[in-house]
Amino acid sequence: MSRWPAGSNRQRSRRGERGITLVETLIALALGLIVLAGVLKMINQLVAGNTATLTTVRLAQDTRTVMDMIIQDLRRAGQYPEAGSDLGDPIRMLQDQPAAPRIDGDEIRAGKTGESVTYSYREADGKLVQARFSRDAKAGTVQMHTGTAAAAETITDASVMTVTGLTFTPTVVTQSAGSLHASAVAIEIRISTRLKNDPAVERQLTDRVLLRNVILGAIK
Repeated sequence: MSRWPAGSNRQRSRRGERGITLVETLIALALGLIVLAGVLKMINQLVAGNTATLTTVRLAQDTRTVMDMIIQDLRRAGQYPEAGSDLGDPIRMLQDQPAAPRIDGDEIRAGKTGESVTYSYREADGKLVQARFSRDAKAGTVQMHTGTAAAAETITDASVMTVTGLTFTPTVVTQSAGSLHASAVAIEIRISTRLKNDPAVERQLTDRVLLRNVILGAIK
């Protein structure tokens, strides 16, 4: 026998107090997992996009660094301590000046394109330095050979990028000052690189360096 009269407020409140069923719990859990999956997917896309951006930026920076190294050292081509005292004496200047740069081992000719450049210069103490930049096609790297070192130095990181192309194209630049005319060599440098782990990411860079110290006795 019920302690509370039929239809009392206590009975009505108990009938209205109902917990969450198992079906409702499963539906809520499924909806939560769907939302969580969407959030995780968005985060994963953001991380992947950020990683791709960083690797692309690094490839561009590394390519620019290699280009700067080549340009800075090539500017030394033909320099020698006696240059100042030789001014006004073309014959002596030609005698004292180091050997002219060469492309792929041949004399520089306007429009000739090669994959290596060889040049020389004298340091302040008169020491002759012979230098060379080239591409190791097998390793996909840029090689730098300076001084009396027996072996070339690799200046690119093969674990990060592959150098797919390195070309040197010389042109003759004529400079005039009144009735005086002088010719100099400008070399256009082109470097092509790609990421080691993602060959689809590529970078091409072109720049030019003027060899102010090189006197052209005969440019063909």
